[in-house]
Amino acid sequence: MPHNTCWRLIIDPPLSPARNMAIDEAVAVTFANGITRPTVRLYQWESPTLTLGAFQKSDPTLSQFLETYPVIPIRRITGGQAFLHDRDLTYSIIASTHDPLFSGGIKKTFYSIAQGLLGGLARLGVHADIYTPMHDSTLLREKSPFCAASLSWYEIAVSGKKLIGSAQKRWVNHFLQHGSLPLEQSSFEESLYNIRSITLPDLLNRRPSLAEITDALQIGFESAWSIKLERGCLTSEEIKLADDLLTQKYQPTHF
Repeated sequence: MPHNTCWRLIIDPPLSPARNMAIDEAVAVTFANGITRPTVRLYQWESPTLTLGAFQKSDPTLSQFLETYPVIPIRRITGGQAFLHDRDLTYSIIASTHDPLFSGGIKKTFYSIAQGLLGGLARLGVHADIYTPMHDSTLLREKSPFCAASLSWYEIAVSGKKLIGSAQKRWVNHFLQHGSLPLEQSSFEESLYNIRSITLPDLLNRRPSLAEITDALQIGFESAWSIKLERGCLTSEEIKLADDLLTQKYQPTHF
């Protein structure tokens, strides 16, 4: 099946944790129903948020962190460990598992998306790597309930430090992947991670404007995938579904 070369790009202002998660799922559902095109969404958060993996269980470290700091916990649709969203830019990608770009399974999808992310980072002047375990089999293996404490297949790293962490939900015919690019260090990061994570300004000695970053990522994806990203917005169906999910599913999680 030839891949769709005309995609939709949505750039949202900072939204509530629940609405961000509801929108991601709503886009995935409407895409699966043939209503919308493959979509790249770039967005931020109204308040510091800890997204929890779909199957992540209660953990004393998580509970203590949430009792100590003003961070909103919310369950996301994708797997993996807890991720702190604070002063970051999040991406989500919804597309077909039958697209040749992503048809090789979950690892192929991670790798293809990583290529687009690398292209965007390169335009900003950041030279990063796509992590594979054979590069350093001992790297970041400590057990932790937090995503930033480990590097997984085909995540983005610089000198052994995680820059972009990602998580994915895969159905038979489509997938949702989202991940986070830190724009500056979170005010909670040292207490939360105490590990080798890194932010965009650490690498550039400046903080690029949001427009510069989103433009770079757009070009990175377009070049890596031979597609065209056209700015768009949510459809009426997506807005209604997101509103329904907001009230029925996506409320702050309590352990």
